[in-house]
Amino acid sequence: MFWAKCPAYFAAAPYSVDIGVFDSAWTHNYSWNGSAATITVTSVAPPAAPTGLKATAGHAQVALSWSAASGANSYNVYRGTSAGGEAATPVKTGITGATYTDTGLTNGTRYYYRVAAVNAGGTSALSSEVSATPQIAPPPPPAGLTAAAGHSQVTLSWNASSTAASYNVYRGASSGGESGTPIQTGVTGRTFTDTGLVAGARYFYKVAAVNAGGTSALSNQASAKPIP
Repeated sequence: MFWAKCPAYFAAAPYSVDIGVFDSAWTHNYSWNGSAATITVTSVAPPAAPTGLKATAGHAQVALSWSAASGANSYNVYRGTSAGGEAATPVKTGITGATYTDTGLTNGTRYYYRVAAVNAGGTSALSSEVSATPQIAPPPPPAGLTAAAGHSQVTLSWNASSTAASYNVYRGASSGGESGTPIQTGVTGRTFTDTGLVAGARYFYKVAAVNAGGTSALSNQASAKPIP
C-alpha cells in the first residue's frame, strides 16, 4: 500500500494497517482484519537550490538557463524589477527542464530573476540572482544603395531597413576605404546629399541602419564623381 502524501506529523517509519468493514454510519463492524498490511513512511528532503543561473536578453524577452538540481522534479521562476525584489509568487511553475524564456517584456526595462527547485519534499531555497534588459535587435543593413553625381555633390538613396530608426552615412576616397566615423548620423529618410565635394574626384559610400538595439552592418558600396 502506498500513500502519495501523508500528514507531516508521521515520522519516517513502518506502520501497521488495520482494515475494517463498517456500515455507512460507522455503527456496525461487519469485518475486521488487524495488522492486515504494513506501510512505510519515508521523508523526502527538498532539493538543493539551482546553481549557474544565467540570463540572456532578447527582443521583449529574457532567456534563462541553469544547472539541474539533484532530486528536483520541477522548477519555479521568480521575477522582479529591482535587485532582490522578486515577487513571492512565481511567474512560472512546473518547469521540467533547466531553461525558461520569459516573453512579453518591455524593452529597456531591467528584469531580475531567481529560480527554485521543487520535489515532493518541498521547495528549495532560491538560486543566486541574475538580471537582463530586453532590447530590440539591431536592424538589418540597408540594401540597394545608389549614388548619383551632381554639381560638387553626390546624392545617395537606399531601400528602407526594417526596424531602423535612422541611418548613418560613411564616406571614403577609395574602394573599401570608408571611414569608421560617419560623415552624417541621424538621417531619418532614405536619401542623403553630400555637398561641398571636389568635382572629378570619386567618392565611395556605405550606409548603416540604427535603432535602440544598435547599428547594423554596412550596406553595399556605391560611388560617384561629382561634376563641375
